[in-house]
Amino acid sequence: MRPAIQIILLCVLIAIALAWGYWTGVVRAGVTQPIAFPHKTHAGTLGLPCTTCHQRADKDTVAGRPPTALCLGCHMGGDTKSDEIKKIRAYGEKGTEIPWKRVWRLPSHVFFPHSVHVTAAGIQCQSCHGPMETLTGPPARPLKRLAMNDCIGCHQAQRLAQQKNTAQPMKVAMERSPNDCVTCHR
Repeated sequence: MRPAIQIILLCVLIAIALAWGYWTGVVRAGVTQPIAFPHKTHAGTLGLPCTTCHQRADKDTVAGRPPTALCLGCHMGGDTKSDEIKKIRAYGEKGTEIPWKRVWRLPSHVFFPHSVHVTAAGIQCQSCHGPMETLTGPPARPLKRLAMNDCIGCHQAQRLAQQKNTAQPMKVAMERSPNDCVTCHR
Protein backbone atom coordinates (compact mmCIF):
# COMPACT_ATOMS: atom_id res chain seq x y z
CA MET A 1 0.00 0.00 0.00
CA ARG A 2 1.22 3.50 -0.76
CA PRO A 3 2.17 5.75 2.17
CA ALA A 4 -0.52 8.33 1.29
CA ILE A 5 -3.27 5.70 1.50
CA GLN A 6 -1.86 4.42 4.80
CA ILE A 7 -1.93 7.93 6.25
CA ILE A 8 -5.53 8.46 5.07
CA LEU A 9 -6.63 5.13 6.56
CA LEU A 10 -4.87 5.95 9.83
CA CYS A 11 -6.62 9.34 9.98
CA VAL A 12 -10.01 7.72 9.30
CA LEU A 13 -9.42 5.15 12.06
CA ILE A 14 -8.39 7.88 14.51
CA ALA A 15 -11.50 9.91 13.62
CA ILE A 16 -13.72 6.88 14.15
CA ALA A 17 -12.04 6.13 17.50
CA LEU A 18 -12.46 9.75 18.65
CA ALA A 19 -16.11 9.82 17.55
CA TRP A 20 -16.75 6.57 19.44
CA GLY A 21 -14.95 7.94 22.50
CA TYR A 22 -16.97 11.14 22.46
CA TRP A 23 -20.25 9.26 21.92
CA THR A 24 -19.57 6.90 24.84
CA GLY A 25 -18.22 9.65 27.11
CA VAL A 26 -14.69 8.29 27.30
CA VAL A 27 -13.10 11.32 25.62
CA ARG A 28 -15.54 14.03 26.70
CA ALA A 29 -14.07 16.82 28.78
CA GLY A 30 -15.09 16.86 32.42
CA VAL A 31 -17.22 19.48 34.10
CA THR A 32 -15.55 22.04 36.33
CA GLN A 33 -17.78 23.42 39.09
CA PRO A 34 -17.56 27.04 40.31
CA ILE A 35 -17.19 25.81 43.92
CA ALA A 36 -14.97 22.87 44.90
CA PHE A 37 -17.74 21.31 46.97
CA PRO A 38 -16.44 18.53 49.26
CA HIS A 39 -19.14 15.86 49.36
CA LYS A 40 -16.94 13.93 51.80
CA THR A 41 -17.18 16.71 54.39
CA HIS A 42 -20.90 17.31 54.04
CA ALA A 43 -22.34 13.85 53.29
CA GLY A 44 -19.52 11.78 54.77
CA THR A 45 -18.18 13.46 57.91
CA LEU A 46 -21.28 15.51 58.82
CA GLY A 47 -23.62 12.76 57.60
CA LEU A 48 -26.03 15.12 55.84
CA PRO A 49 -28.49 13.27 53.60
CA CYS A 50 -28.26 14.08 49.89
CA THR A 51 -31.70 15.73 50.08
CA THR A 52 -30.30 18.39 52.43
CA CYS A 53 -28.74 20.10 49.42
CA HIS A 54 -30.62 18.43 46.57
CA GLN A 55 -33.96 19.41 48.09
CA ARG A 56 -36.13 18.58 45.10
CA ALA A 57 -35.04 14.91 44.87
CA ASP A 58 -37.79 13.68 47.18
CA LYS A 59 -40.64 15.71 45.67
CA ASP A 60 -39.85 16.39 42.02
CA THR A 61 -38.64 14.76 38.81
CA VAL A 62 -35.17 16.33 39.10
CA ALA A 63 -32.99 16.47 42.20
CA GLY A 64 -32.04 20.11 41.66
CA ARG A 65 -28.88 21.98 42.52
CA PRO A 66 -28.39 23.75 45.83
CA PRO A 67 -29.42 27.42 45.91
CA THR A 68 -26.89 29.96 47.17
CA ALA A 69 -29.13 30.85 50.14
CA LEU A 70 -28.98 27.25 51.34
CA CYS A 71 -25.17 27.28 51.36
CA LEU A 72 -25.15 30.65 53.10
CA GLY A 73 -27.48 29.31 55.78
CA CYS A 74 -24.48 27.44 57.19
CA HIS A 75 -21.57 29.43 55.83
CA MET A 76 -22.63 33.06 56.35
CA GLY A 77 -21.16 33.76 59.75
CA GLY A 78 -17.64 33.56 61.11
CA ASP A 79 -14.29 34.29 59.60
CA THR A 80 -12.80 31.80 57.25
CA LYS A 81 -9.67 31.37 55.25
CA SER A 82 -11.40 29.07 52.77
CA ASP A 83 -11.43 30.49 49.27
CA GLU A 84 -14.44 28.33 48.42
CA ILE A 85 -16.57 29.81 51.22
CA LYS A 86 -15.44 33.28 50.15
CA LYS A 87 -16.73 32.46 46.65
CA ILE A 88 -20.09 31.35 48.10
CA ARG A 89 -20.37 34.58 50.06
CA ALA A 90 -19.51 36.62 46.95
CA TYR A 91 -22.40 34.98 45.06
CA GLY A 92 -24.65 35.76 48.03
CA GLU A 93 -23.54 39.41 48.17
CA LYS A 94 -24.30 39.77 44.46
CA GLY A 95 -27.67 38.10 44.98
CA THR A 96 -26.92 35.49 42.31
CA GLU A 97 -27.15 31.74 42.24
CA ILE A 98 -24.02 29.64 42.12
CA PRO A 99 -23.79 28.55 38.48
CA TRP A 100 -23.54 24.81 39.18
CA LYS A 101 -22.97 22.75 36.06
CA ARG A 102 -24.83 19.57 35.36
CA VAL A 103 -22.76 16.37 35.52
CA TRP A 104 -25.38 13.60 35.19
CA ARG A 105 -27.48 13.76 32.07
CA LEU A 106 -29.87 11.13 30.79
CA PRO A 107 -30.94 11.08 27.15
CA SER A 108 -33.84 13.45 26.48
CA HIS A 109 -36.21 10.57 25.69
CA VAL A 110 -35.69 8.96 29.12
CA PHE A 111 -38.08 9.85 31.94
CA PHE A 112 -36.63 9.35 35.41
CA PRO A 113 -38.63 10.80 38.32
CA HIS A 114 -36.31 11.20 41.31
CA SER A 115 -39.19 11.52 43.76
CA VAL A 116 -40.65 8.10 42.93
CA HIS A 117 -37.28 6.42 43.33
CA VAL A 118 -36.13 8.36 46.43
CA THR A 119 -39.41 8.57 48.37
CA ALA A 120 -41.69 5.76 47.21
CA ALA A 121 -39.06 3.10 46.47
CA GLY A 122 -36.49 4.25 49.06
CA ILE A 123 -33.58 3.81 46.66
CA GLN A 124 -30.31 5.23 47.99
CA CYS A 125 -28.77 7.94 45.78
CA GLN A 126 -25.50 5.98 45.66
CA SER A 127 -27.27 3.21 43.74
CA CYS A 128 -27.26 5.39 40.63
CA HIS A 129 -24.75 8.13 41.43
CA GLY A 130 -22.01 6.12 43.09
CA PRO A 131 -20.18 6.86 46.38
CA MET A 132 -20.44 10.66 46.27
CA GLU A 133 -19.86 10.85 50.04
CA THR A 134 -16.22 9.80 49.48
CA LEU A 135 -15.29 12.71 47.17
CA THR A 136 -13.19 15.59 48.44
CA GLY A 137 -14.21 17.66 45.40
CA PRO A 138 -16.98 17.76 42.82
CA PRO A 139 -16.93 15.02 40.20
CA ALA A 140 -15.90 16.05 36.70
CA ARG A 141 -17.82 13.11 35.25
CA PRO A 142 -20.52 10.76 36.48
CA LEU A 143 -19.12 8.16 38.88
CA LYS A 144 -21.37 5.54 37.32
CA ARG A 145 -22.53 5.14 33.77
CA LEU A 146 -26.08 3.85 33.62
CA ALA A 147 -27.50 1.74 30.85
CA MET A 148 -31.06 0.55 30.32
CA ASN A 149 -30.12 -2.89 31.67
CA ASP A 150 -29.17 -1.29 35.01
CA CYS A 151 -32.68 0.14 35.36
CA ILE A 152 -34.41 -3.05 34.27
CA GLY A 153 -32.25 -5.13 36.61
CA CYS A 154 -33.07 -2.90 39.57
CA HIS A 155 -36.81 -2.99 38.81
CA GLN A 156 -36.75 -6.77 38.47
CA ALA A 157 -34.86 -7.13 41.78
CA GLN A 158 -37.39 -4.85 43.51
CA ARG A 159 -40.27 -6.84 42.00
CA LEU A 160 -38.80 -10.14 43.23
CA ALA A 161 -38.29 -8.70 46.71
CA GLN A 162 -41.91 -7.52 46.77
CA GLN A 163 -43.21 -10.90 45.61
CA LYS A 164 -41.28 -12.74 48.36
CA ASN A 165 -42.94 -10.60 51.00
CA THR A 166 -46.54 -11.63 50.33
CA ALA A 167 -47.81 -9.92 53.49
CA GLN A 168 -47.24 -6.56 51.80
CA PRO A 169 -49.39 -5.64 48.80
CA MET A 170 -47.51 -4.83 45.59
CA LYS A 171 -46.77 -1.11 45.29
CA VAL A 172 -48.53 0.52 42.36
CA ALA A 173 -45.19 1.62 40.88
CA MET A 174 -43.99 -1.97 40.87
CA GLU A 175 -47.13 -3.39 39.23
CA ARG A 176 -46.06 -1.97 35.90
CA SER A 177 -43.63 -4.16 34.03
CA PRO A 178 -40.08 -2.77 33.85
CA ASN A 179 -40.16 -3.98 30.25
CA ASP A 180 -43.05 -1.62 29.42
CA CYS A 181 -41.22 0.89 27.20
CA VAL A 182 -43.52 3.84 27.95
CA THR A 183 -42.67 3.62 31.66
CA CYS A 184 -39.31 5.28 31.01
CA HIS A 185 -39.29 6.32 27.34
CA ARG A 186 -41.42 9.33 26.48
